[in-house]
Amino acid sequence: MASLGPLKESVAKMMRKLYDIGYVLDKEGNVSVRTDFADRYVISPSQVPRYLIKASDILVMNGNGDVIQGKRNPSVETGMHLLIYSKRPDVHSVIHFHSLHATALASLHETIPPFLEELGPFLGESIPTVGYAMSGTEELAANVAAGLTDRNAVLLANHGALVCGKDLQDAFDKALLLEKAATIYTLARSMGTPKMLPESTIEIGRELFKTNLM
Repeated sequence: MASLGPLKESVAKMMRKLYDIGYVLDKEGNVSVRTDFADRYVISPSQVPRYLIKASDILVMNGNGDVIQGKRNPSVETGMHLLIYSKRPDVHSVIHFHSLHATALASLHETIPPFLEELGPFLGESIPTVGYAMSGTEELAANVAAGLTDRNAVLLANHGALVCGKDLQDAFDKALLLEKAATIYTLARSMGTPKMLPESTIEIGRELFKTNLM
């Protein structure tokens, strides 16, 4: 499956980029992409320092979680990624990360409400914290997949955040937007009570979200 080389390099590069911008630390987070090959997914490995990850470390897996190509151990969150892909045929990339402000809100089990115009069209009307479950469990995978039914981002209770997109760059853009929203919301709450968008704007955001589905 040599033709997946560039895609594996892109996933490795994205993992290093997330480390460089502080969205993950040493062995945190994971990135995956649905390939153009039927039932084949490219995903970052477990227990490899994120700043050292290379294309040769990236795994190719099938929808059952079997390693098709690669010698590393799969990410502990592989099942979560695969469940998202099975529930959302429109999704082609998933990024799980631990940026500071998004994770702070996740530790409070907060929901980011519709207070910024750009949230609705791209991430969804609101960004909730899904119920807590331990990393790598089927329960966490189910909670996250359910939370993504009508949005492209969720917070993971006491853990971090996850976004999905139509491709790797789109998912990364959504990760940046989520952390931006979390930062602004946290700052605004420290000064007062953030004002929500009017219902008419929220409704426009709902309609734009439908058109932006991958």
